Amino acid sequence: MENATANSEKILREEKAEFHVILLCCIVLLLAVVIVAGNSLVIASVICNRRLQTKTSAFITSLAIGDLMIGLIVIPLIVVSNTVGPFVENGLTYCHVTISLTITLMFNSVANLGAVTFDRFLAVVIPLRYKSVMTKRVIFPIIAFLWIFSTIFGFIPFMGWRTVIPPKHSSGLFCQVPLNLAQGYIITVCVVALFPSIFVLAAYIKIFKTACHHELRIAAAVNSVFRNQNDPKLNIIKETKAAKMVALVLGTFIFTWAPLFVIMIVDTTLNNTVNSYVYAGGVIFATLNSALNPLLYASMNSEFRDTFKMFLTCGKRSANRVAPVVAE
Repeated sequence: MENATANSEKILREEKAEFHVILLCCIVLLLAVVIVAGNSLVIASVICNRRLQTKTSAFITSLAIGDLMIGLIVIPLIVVSNTVGPFVENGLTYCHVTISLTITLMFNSVANLGAVTFDRFLAVVIPLRYKSVMTKRVIFPIIAFLWIFSTIFGFIPFMGWRTVIPPKHSSGLFCQVPLNLAQGYIITVCVVALFPSIFVLAAYIKIFKTACHHELRIAAAVNSVFRNQNDPKLNIIKETKAAKMVALVLGTFIFTWAPLFVIMIVDTTLNNTVNSYVYAGGVIFATLNSALNPLLYASMNSEFRDTFKMFLTCGKRSANRVAPVVAE
């Protein structure tokens, strides 16, 4: 009798676990559709609208490509590793690839935000030297380095720095971060991600102090916009607005990713006691950042907003909205 009761309880737990897995997979697949659609619009907008082909947009496009890969590759891998993984021989391999790609793209986002912050820092703080410093020969090697570094760092566990603990079928999700990474590596991930955040925070404090210092110049520039389109004061307005947009993107990144970092630190400190579904919730909430960025661009930048509308309505931009490419 006791064995029958125990078996019944075990079956109920497994059915409940399977329901949770299916529910989570449906949520992340829906999120993937939004991520792919939004970031495809960002990339297509930069390609098709010459007004958006700026130096800052190079970093924004790099960030959008990373977000697009989260929707196209990482989320499907999350679904496969948790639904198919438990029943195939290479299930843990799928899990390891998923975790490594997630860490890679997470660091890619952090690094790209740091790069675009540095770009805004130079544009606002040293506007007269900005064009001579941030050239294509500087921008593209920076972007290449960020992708190479984040990829190497994300796949370090494949080089041997990991501890694999096979999950029990009824213990939650099959692909769990703390069961597939060494605690030392998890701590390193949190610490390394902290340094760009400190740099970005310090840079934006300086940016907005500079913006406040030039407040009178900006006010005067508003009155002269239609008299002189090449006025340096007008450039300050543009650069400050761009810095505010990036600051909002950064704030959203911190808001969506901070819970996952807290979960990772707490789980490591308490020796893997955090429920796997709580961990998964942190990952999903962090992934939400990839869906929000295109909305932020549209809300803060009229060019992005108008180009999004053009694609969504299959319309055509007015001739007076298309600007020639300015050599930089």
